[in-house]
Amino acid sequence: MDNVIRPDFRRAATIRAGKDRDAKHREAKRRASPAQYVKSYGEIGHHAVSLVRERSSPQGDVYKVVIDSLGGRSEPVGVEPATPDGLFDADLVGMAVVRTLEILAQRSGDFDVA
Repeated sequence: MDNVIRPDFRRAATIRAGKDRDAKHREAKRRASPAQYVKSYGEIGHHAVSLVRERSSPQGDVYKVVIDSLGGRSEPVGVEPATPDGLFDADLVGMAVVRTLEILAQRSGDFDVA
């Protein structure tokens, strides 16, 4: 089962000074948004992968997997219906995005995640 994505939520022992400020900024943005924050899948570099539920989107009641970046931008990378099956699929998308960012962060110089 080499192709199974397993979540790894280990965090670095040391926290950079700017990381706390960025986390507070992301949290303030989440509160101001009409979307309801559900959970976080992890943080890689200056990016956080989260799940939000948006009841008033053009698609109706949906779960969105979003990437929050340093500048306060939040971009959806996956949209699923707000059903139990949609939540399951959104969890798979969230873990896959986190793993992809981890792999890209380990590459030397040709892609900058931070």
